[in-house]
Amino acid sequence: MLDWDPARARRRDQAWRAERFEEGLWPTATLVRYHFKQFNTAIERAGLPPRRAPSRLAANLAGPDAILGALVEWTRRYGDVPAMADWDPHRARRLGQHWRIARYRDGDWPSARSVAHHFGSFTNAVVEAGLVHRDRGVHYVDRRPERAANRVRIAHAIAEARRPGVDDLAESLRGLAAARRAEDPISIHVALLDLAASALAWAQICGTES
Repeated sequence: MLDWDPARARRRDQAWRAERFEEGLWPTATLVRYHFKQFNTAIERAGLPPRRAPSRLAANLAGPDAILGALVEWTRRYGDVPAMADWDPHRARRLGQHWRIARYRDGDWPSARSVAHHFGSFTNAVVEAGLVHRDRGVHYVDRRPERAANRVRIAHAIAEARRPGVDDLAESLRGLAAARRAEDPISIHVALLDLAASALAWAQICGTES
């Protein structure tokens, strides 16, 4: 997916993927998901074997940089930083929150054990990523202000990896249109943040030129 999602590739320090995407005429990952729901479904329809999902059996599979990138991407996708149960399927199962397990398996996320190994705690990792953490042991708290703050921080982080201009803005608008047609709230949330980041990046350039 990184090959066809240049903004995400740059956030993961894989600018070469973004440059390779921009050298050709390729559909975006959002457009693929709109038509096929899942990226691997499109690959299988093309008669090709999909990439195997990464194993999560190793507790320390993901390094610290990958974990920080995953925290940013999760917040971009779901609107808030993950809770421990989001990255610990066994804990989610004990809590009867099977929707968390499905959401975890729908992406490429590190385990809660990996986070603890590299950062000591979820809170430390979230703070290191520049996001507003969850208060441990506090449940059912209205986090709307924290979510709003995290969205702004994510938009700024994405903006730093954009190539500002009318083409980037147009691509973000096309991504939003595709997400709306798919009526997928998660894709719409991602597309809106990408659009905000694109506008912010362009505004920053205009501000320096004025």
